[in-house]
Amino acid sequence: MLKHIYTLVTTIALVLTVGATTALAAGGGNIPPQQEWSFKSSSPHWDTEQMFRGYKVATQVCLSCHSFKYIKHRDMMKLGFSEEQVTKLAKELDMGVDDLFISPLSAENAQMAYGTEVPDLSLMNLARPHGADYTAALLTGYNNPPKGFSVPAGKSYNAYFPGNVIAMPPPLTMADQVEYPESGPQASVEQMSRDIAAFIEWTGEPTQIERKNLGVFVLLYLLIFTILSYFLMKRIWLGVKKKK
Repeated sequence: MLKHIYTLVTTIALVLTVGATTALAAGGGNIPPQQEWSFKSSSPHWDTEQMFRGYKVATQVCLSCHSFKYIKHRDMMKLGFSEEQVTKLAKELDMGVDDLFISPLSAENAQMAYGTEVPDLSLMNLARPHGADYTAALLTGYNNPPKGFSVPAGKSYNAYFPGNVIAMPPPLTMADQVEYPESGPQASVEQMSRDIAAFIEWTGEPTQIERKNLGVFVLLYLLIFTILSYFLMKRIWLGVKKKK
């Protein structure tokens, strides 16, 4: 029953994103392919192993330019990591468990290097249509521009970025660029892109799973309440009819 209700809710949400999809296409970016995510499944949850791999990509690649200013290592305990584990991870980066993920790249240096400010990534999935699908597609969307398409010097062509011209050079360029756990999948560009996209989904809304699960129970409560109200109404009107 809960799975059916959640499926109904996600279907409604998908319909509501049609307008955003049209806007993205109009902006010159291809619509990213839909992928399967644990946080969008019939039993939404955070894939802890994927979160750890995404953390690796975030800290070994993204953090050199981008901040995640709304999270700290201690927050990862909500994903199931122990205090000892997050303390060790923070220490490896010369950080404290309560230090925010702030990039060493200053706004001035970012302007000199890329000609624009570098955005914080914490809320990136919330800021873009298609969320994690978009982020994963963007990171794999770097390729040669089509014939006749002009890309300014210092910029790159990306099939999924609105307008197709992006200031950020490809951040993920080869397999095993990030050190992954031996027990997990290979760190291919596609896998790293998916993992960081999932991690950014969490940084944008750490309470997403709780909200979805609560929403299912609220809908179930409303459904039961509606059914009981219907039968109560019928019983009341049946008594009124008998009096007449």
